[in-house]
Amino acid sequence: MNKKSYLILKDQKIIKGIILLSLPIMISNILKSLHDIVDMYFISNLTDKATMVEAQVSAITITGPIMQICQALAIGLMIAGTAIMSQYIGSKAIDKARKVSGQLLLISITIGIIFNILLFLGASLILKAMKINPTSDLFSYSLSYVRYRSFELIGLFIFYAFQASRQSLGDTFTPVVLNAIAIVLNIILTSFFIKVLLMDLKGAALATVLANIMIIPFCLIIMANKHHNVLALSAVDLRPNFSNMKKLFIVGVPAAISQAFTSLGFLLINSLVAGFDGYIINAIGVGNRINALLLFPAMSIGSVLTTFIGQNIGASQIKRAKQGLWYSMIMVLVITIVGASILMFLRKPLVSIFIKNTENAKAFDMGVYYLYFLLMALPLMGIFQIWLSTFQGTGRTDLSLLVATARLWLFRLPLIWFLMKVIKLQAASIWYAMIISNFATIIFATALYVFVDFKPRITQNSKKILE
Repeated sequence: MNKKSYLILKDQKIIKGIILLSLPIMISNILKSLHDIVDMYFISNLTDKATMVEAQVSAITITGPIMQICQALAIGLMIAGTAIMSQYIGSKAIDKARKVSGQLLLISITIGIIFNILLFLGASLILKAMKINPTSDLFSYSLSYVRYRSFELIGLFIFYAFQASRQSLGDTFTPVVLNAIAIVLNIILTSFFIKVLLMDLKGAALATVLANIMIIPFCLIIMANKHHNVLALSAVDLRPNFSNMKKLFIVGVPAAISQAFTSLGFLLINSLVAGFDGYIINAIGVGNRINALLLFPAMSIGSVLTTFIGQNIGASQIKRAKQGLWYSMIMVLVITIVGASILMFLRKPLVSIFIKNTENAKAFDMGVYYLYFLLMALPLMGIFQIWLSTFQGTGRTDLSLLVATARLWLFRLPLIWFLMKVIKLQAASIWYAMIISNFATIIFATALYVFVDFKPRITQNSKKILE
């Protein structure tokens, strides 16, 4: 039994095991999120007022969910690939795992190209559907940013396929290293394009695309390298195999739907936000970026919890699976409450990284105010992540999909519309709806927990998928 399996199945210090396993995931998640933050940081610090800084920062915020929807299928396929390859590797069926890895890479390249073309050609229609004024600076910058970033999708899909193959082998370190390299390249290129070549948002987008593409050859080399790599791919593994493709889609589509529904919900929220003044959009965008970073500890613990619960249920260690749930819940609550309490006094320094008080006082004040509500909601989001992971780990992905969808589509979106259109709270609708919807979601998820029985869910149909 290797060290990771021991931490999950045997080690009596459950909290220590979960923390050790979650650290690489947290670092990787932080690195992934830094690409947009790098763009926002450099654009926010432009000194030339003619560059329309506010509109450019808002464009990054508005278009974020568009990119996330495109990534949803890639993430779903990564989850599917990791699950299927891990089970094949566990049963010593290395050849079958290798074939799945090859098909996942083939699918990723094909879909990445298709999504690149569709997003580039359809960007204008998407932005118009979001009711962004086609004659505005926001529309112009958003259009350019989305079209540039569309060329990132091919590399992004390939990287997720690479990450699935490494994670199935227990290698969480290599993806972190490549993510770190991409971030460093992004910072260097963005600085060069903006400060030396005096480019605007297009330069930031181009730097992000190039940084992500430059690590892809290394991903492909590692996937084909036979040295200490039992999943080393050959040309035979890349021949279309519709049986393996079917397996990937059967397992991956539900996860993709969950990701896409969440991103689509935020896209609709952004379409409502697009009607606000530019400084409000700017402040909301900055607050959301900071909040995303603060959530990574909870999300990383949640990712480990999914595996922890699943493996212990498979080993008939139901008591240990439940202990993992409640220990994780306690850890997340402590981290989020303590973290939010400390950062509550650091809101101004955090916001000042992206918005200068002397240059845009309205946006700065609004950002500090919005961050107050985000920090208040942080413990609720932590609990939300733990419930999602519990449902996924116990095999009740139907419950995780239901909770994730209800949070935005049943609670938040209708509430934003009501507060904005009926009560006329304007921008305040966003943060009030966020607090109320998160609280309602926690109650809803807690109620659904009664349907979780912690029993193995290896059905005949699921066996056929993996045979």
